Amino acid sequence: MNYSECLAYLQKLGDEVLTMKFGLETMRTLLGALGNPHLKYPSLLIAGTNGKGSVARLLNSIFTACGIRNALYTSPHLIKVEERFVLDNRPIESETFAHYFARVVDTISRLEFSSHPTYFETLTAVAFLYFSEQKVEIAILEVGMGGRLDSTNVVDPVLSILTSVGLDHQRFLGGTLEEIAREKAGILHEARPALMAPQRAQVRQVFLSEAAKKKVTLHELDSASIEYLGSREGKYAFRFHGSEFKLQLYGQHQVESAALAVQAVEILRNHGFAVSATCTQKGVERTQWIGRIQVLGEDPTVVLDGAHNLDAAEKLVNFLTLHTRPPRTLVFGMMRDKDVGAVLEILRPYFDRIYLTCINSPRAATIDELKSLLPSGVCVDDPFAAYCQALSSSATTVVAGSLYLVGEILERGRRAGSSAELALEASQPADKKG
Repeated sequence: MNYSECLAYLQKLGDEVLTMKFGLETMRTLLGALGNPHLKYPSLLIAGTNGKGSVARLLNSIFTACGIRNALYTSPHLIKVEERFVLDNRPIESETFAHYFARVVDTISRLEFSSHPTYFETLTAVAFLYFSEQKVEIAILEVGMGGRLDSTNVVDPVLSILTSVGLDHQRFLGGTLEEIAREKAGILHEARPALMAPQRAQVRQVFLSEAAKKKVTLHELDSASIEYLGSREGKYAFRFHGSEFKLQLYGQHQVESAALAVQAVEILRNHGFAVSATCTQKGVERTQWIGRIQVLGEDPTVVLDGAHNLDAAEKLVNFLTLHTRPPRTLVFGMMRDKDVGAVLEILRPYFDRIYLTCINSPRAATIDELKSLLPSGVCVDDPFAAYCQALSSSATTVVAGSLYLVGEILERGRRAGSSAELALEASQPADKKG
């Protein structure tokens, strides 16, 4: 299979979320046929509603700064599927991806399954195989959805990390915080250590209960030791456990993510990982994460954010209030299986104009559906056209509601040579720029 054939095969598997199924039987069968590559190196599992991608990226940057050969697996991708498979801070090459993908597909074709491996299961198997043959010293795995029955949860993690949990994916995970928390707590493994971010009381109680059942040493983020040192243009500095950090990530909420990554590394030192305080600081300060309150240029300021749930929307408006100036214009699109009305209700007061647009996905809310929730919205079918219109009418232009929307704007912007291309440039490691 060449690269184009791999993408065509993936497309035939259907939408990543709509076709998702919970359960580990298919993954275990497929990985067994591949020689169980996921068991040939230590792994970290990271689950949560918000912040899991940032913590994963921070750890990737820390290990890379320390010279530890590490792999990162995240989802979804913004533009190219290769973004999901990162080795030492570099995404997989297209030809290399095709090589490993073809091997996984060939294995699938020779096996009998009660249900065919899904989009996410197939890519997760590719990640495990690729990481194994690249001789990684540790793999950082962002859980796709939930935790207990997610395809990544076939590993025996050296550490599980639970980021902030809120309401999201209720259709799949349950309608209450307790139900969602129980699914997330599924990444806690018998007698293995874990670390959790500050949680709502009912979520924290679920995590403590599940940890006790499994004899898990559950560490909590030492929030009392975080000392905020102010910010510069929305990038925060802080002191934690004897070191000072100046983030390249935007938003006060990223301080918690960074502290969580630092404390995770401290725990891992007790498990044989030689991660010094100096290279931890370097790794944290070099971390960038495209599409997560990503700020581009000035006049107008452009903010790209995948905010797609209530907690993420609150973090976005907090950042906008503190670090951008009016008038503000929003380009908004969202998946209909999200709480679209509630997110719009949070965002609406902070914008002088809101463009409603439709993402290229079968899950996307239609223009009419969005208009029914926000009659004052300006309807523009094409997301990039909406973005271009927004640029001409505000001091601050924000693209939010879905990472898929952010990805679409970035891809079109790169082709058009617009300022959105700066986000792609900013996301590259320093040694790959220019």
